Amino acid sequence: MNSVWLKGYKDKKAREEQVRSASWAFDLLADVLDKEYKRKPNIQDYSDPQWVHKQIAVNEYNHVIDDILKLIKIDER
Repeated sequence: MNSVWLKGYKDKKAREEQVRSASWAFDLLADVLDKEYKRKPNIQDYSDPQWVHKQIAVNEYNHVIDDILKLIKIDER
C-alpha cells in the first residue's frame, strides 16, 4: 500500500481528505455509468403474462444504478 494512505489510515479526517482528493476518479466513474448504463424504461406490454416480473427486474436495475451514482457522488450528500 501507498505510505500516504497508510499514514492517514487511523485518522478519519485524513481518510476523508484523501478520498476527496481523488474525487476526479469518482466523477469519471459517474460519467461512464451515465453513458454506458442507462436507466431502463418501464414495461408497457401488459399482454405478456410475465410483465410484472419483468417490471420488477427493471425497477431493481434502475434502483441499483441510482444507488451506485448516489454512492460515488460524494459531494452531493
